[in-house]
Amino acid sequence: MNKLSLLSLCVAGVLAGPHAMAAPLDALLSANPPATPGSGKLEASYDVVNRTVDIFGIRDNDEDFAGTNVGDYHGAHIRGGIAVTPRLWLDGGLWQRRVEYRGGRAEIHSWQAAGQYKFLEAAGARPAMAVRLGAWGNAAGSLQKSTPSRFQGVALDSVGVADPEDRQLQLDLIATWPVTESLEFSTFAGAGKSRVKVGTISGTATQNGCRYNLAFGPSAVVGTVAQPCGGNAVVERFESPYSALGVDPYAEAKYRANYAHVGLSGKWTRGPWRLQGGYQFQVLDRKGIDDTIESRAGRTSKNNHILVGEIAYQVTRHLILFTRGQYMSNQFTGEIPFTYNGLTASGFDKHYGILSVGLELQF
Repeated sequence: MNKLSLLSLCVAGVLAGPHAMAAPLDALLSANPPATPGSGKLEASYDVVNRTVDIFGIRDNDEDFAGTNVGDYHGAHIRGGIAVTPRLWLDGGLWQRRVEYRGGRAEIHSWQAAGQYKFLEAAGARPAMAVRLGAWGNAAGSLQKSTPSRFQGVALDSVGVADPEDRQLQLDLIATWPVTESLEFSTFAGAGKSRVKVGTISGTATQNGCRYNLAFGPSAVVGTVAQPCGGNAVVERFESPYSALGVDPYAEAKYRANYAHVGLSGKWTRGPWRLQGGYQFQVLDRKGIDDTIESRAGRTSKNNHILVGEIAYQVTRHLILFTRGQYMSNQFTGEIPFTYNGLTASGFDKHYGILSVGLELQF
């Protein structure tokens, strides 16, 4: 048995997880949320990606997954915020989503919490300014791939990773210019730190008619025959250290990173209508992971261009209907860090879009 081929195949399959969104919608940041103490807003939304809502053909033009359900997304989220004082705003959100990927489906839970303090009011040409400290993260109970795969002649039956998760801490500075009573423009800049963790990695593979259970330990992979298999040449059990194989799945799936972003947005209101749009540019430094990928002549994704647009209509004094779209130049680079690693990075150069439809309650 070619142990290196077996190890490479298993790691590639188990870590080639879904690319899903946990967007905190930073592209729409403003230094002027509701200011009356006790006032706030709560939104609930259905979020979707599939061929029906792909009106710009982003997914149908993909050379690998056009016409398939790979990348389909169905989920919902709630987000809310409240003014504690005229200057202090607190907000948070929860996401529940289901993502289809090749050979499996992922259930991902996401969260976000932030506090924002306006330390300068707008006056003349001077903008209102606020500082914002936030945290957000994503987790899944497990990622499983159950469809057969082949790599260098080795058959992989299934792979799985337990408890993948990421956590981020972020600091932003926001400036907002109120041009008129109905029009404002904002710009922001920020930076953050990210930590990605995974639990155990396991799988099964078939070689020469024999099926093997694979367990990835801290420093080596252990393979054992899953069921009786005839033949004197059968390897009943093997153990290979990562140092000898030149591949360490945990080192390329568990890492820390730094990131920074800048952006601008605008908001216009007239009567019951509200239009918002924003642009965000993000860059990431993954502390050696991308260097390892590039040393193998692999493709990396170190930045992302994000566009967000929203149309909203105020039905009653407190109730608003909205439709929101989001476009990303490099899928969800930086949005769910645990899906990016040494063996999935090459798939993050694809465009992606998502549609949300929901209700906003103002109080």
